[in-house]
Amino acid sequence: MDNHSYQKPKKVRIVVDHCRPHPENGHTCRCHQEGQVFEFDFERCPQNFCAAAFHSLWPALRVLELGGRHPWDAKEGCTLVACPDPVVTVNFRIEAVEEEE
Repeated sequence: MDNHSYQKPKKVRIVVDHCRPHPENGHTCRCHQEGQVFEFDFERCPQNFCAAAFHSLWPALRVLELGGRHPWDAKEGCTLVACPDPVVTVNFRIEAVEEEE
């Protein structure tokens, strides 16, 4: 019999931390606004979430939902990831959320 145990993924939330406008024309992100919160449902891109940004967040989402931590994270259960758009920058905060019993 296999001795490996299955660890249920943690619930993870994505928060839009900062949206910096284009330095020359002032345009902001067409998909997100500061303060938006999205629930991550284990492998599914949240509804109305930018696919390009989600692709960048995916590795960090998986680390946090499986209980891991990056060496650069300031605190456990929380990490920061930037959108890949080099002009209109959006920063996301990913947080592992404690499940309510």
